[in-house]
Amino acid sequence: MTNTPAAGELSDEQHWFPVARRSVLRAAGASALLFGMGAGTTVAQSDEDGQGETPQDDGNGDDDSQMDGLDPIFGLASAGPNPCMGDASEDCFESFDVQPVHEVELHIDLPEEVFPFTAPGVLDQSTIENINAAIASGEVDVDELDDPEMEVTAQTPEGEVTLTVEEIATALAGTLAFHFEPTGLAVEPGDVVLFSAETPDHGFTVFHERHGRQNRVPDGVGPISSPLIPVGGYWLYQFEAEGVYDAYCPPHEPFGMVMRVVVGDESMPDDDSMDDGADVDSESNGDNGDDTDDGTDETEEMDTGRPPVEMNIFSAFVGGLDLDLPSSAAVFESSLLSPENIVSEGTVSWDAIVEAYRSGDSESE
Repeated sequence: MTNTPAAGELSDEQHWFPVARRSVLRAAGASALLFGMGAGTTVAQSDEDGQGETPQDDGNGDDDSQMDGLDPIFGLASAGPNPCMGDASEDCFESFDVQPVHEVELHIDLPEEVFPFTAPGVLDQSTIENINAAIASGEVDVDELDDPEMEVTAQTPEGEVTLTVEEIATALAGTLAFHFEPTGLAVEPGDVVLFSAETPDHGFTVFHERHGRQNRVPDGVGPISSPLIPVGGYWLYQFEAEGVYDAYCPPHEPFGMVMRVVVGDESMPDDDSMDDGADVDSESNGDNGDDTDDGTDETEEMDTGRPPVEMNIFSAFVGGLDLDLPSSAAVFESSLLSPENIVSEGTVSWDAIVEAYRSGDSESE
């Protein structure tokens, strides 16, 4: 529900950052391609081959609480229009046949005016390093800039563009890049969450072994995933089983775009166990390995698939300019994203995660 440019307003940016876009495709293109293959279906059905889990089955075999039209794996997706896009108020929830209780916005916050300057050769290495040092805290320290008034000129299809070094640094310092907002969300069992695509190429997928990832969802929960959500569209999902759900945006996880949903306020695993992943379904992974303090089998957990990415590649996306953004793994390690803190606060913003990371206060205690 933020005031965000319409899809058509992105066209100029798309024309003149082919170099940066190729970097994204190299890093995340394979996952985005595989992820987007099913994006044309608005409501999909769960597996019928008997191999899948019932994602909201808590062991009682009772699925009656799942709302009509909301698939337990694929939720309910629509190309729009989304009544909650832009600067809409919370009253927009009333426009949905299945009314959500919470909203998560999916964002790309990029300094489009800076993209021409990320092309090879426009900024020399010493200037790049100087800018990085000046914006390390998330704000511009002009005193760190050797020559803040130095002008730099870059070519675009529309002609030359000129900015000072300080203007480039200022645009970068205010950038939050790829993120869910909020990044941490507490909900009650049965709550419906609205996922709004404010910018292109986003989705919501839980860390699950059937996605080739670590299991970071409650026992018995299946491979929940949205389709690729078009700008102006939305996805609705009803969370039923209590516990911690760690999720990512498949095209943008290499840039740190992950989030955590905590369902219910029951006792949660301690922070140390959450560093490596949520509960694992032991029935699907065997009985080998050492138990952690909370009963989670650490070896089983590690064997379920790839863990969250430990490096944020945004710097490669913008020609070596470094915003000091957390990796996916670092986001989950933040004390702000501990289940207890999420339940206590209700929501945790991406801005708070980034600020804590840059200040060195983000690690789990």
